[in-house]
Amino acid sequence: MSNDELREHLVKALEEMKKKALDMKIQGVGVAAILNKDESVDWIGEMKVVETAFNFKEGWNLIAIAWSKCGEAMATGADSGDPEHEKILGECGFVGGAYEEYEGYKMAFAFSGALSEKDLEVAKHGIAFMKNDPSWIG
Repeated sequence: MSNDELREHLVKALEEMKKKALDMKIQGVGVAAILNKDESVDWIGEMKVVETAFNFKEGWNLIAIAWSKCGEAMATGADSGDPEHEKILGECGFVGGAYEEYEGYKMAFAFSGALSEKDLEVAKHGIAFMKNDPSWIG
């Protein structure tokens, strides 16, 4: 599977995450990253804004938080926000980043903008979409 083809599927998954977030009546930022089969460092990433990228009233940069959740999931190989994980610089420790390995691919998806549990639900929805659409498996 080429990186461009994987990127196309990430965009579709992010659109599904957007629909899920809107159905849940939440807004924010979804991010998705995948490591191609047999790759070790070249993650492919995409982002989708759902209504707003910033919560200025409460002082949240939802883009930065979403990517931090995604980065933590990548680094740990687990969902973000595990209290046992010793945070490294750049990680916020927020719940809402999901990680899964599937058919030789590593996936990290995240959402930021709502309560942590809802963010994680949207992120996991993106991964489920990828797993339910095997057309991208190369």
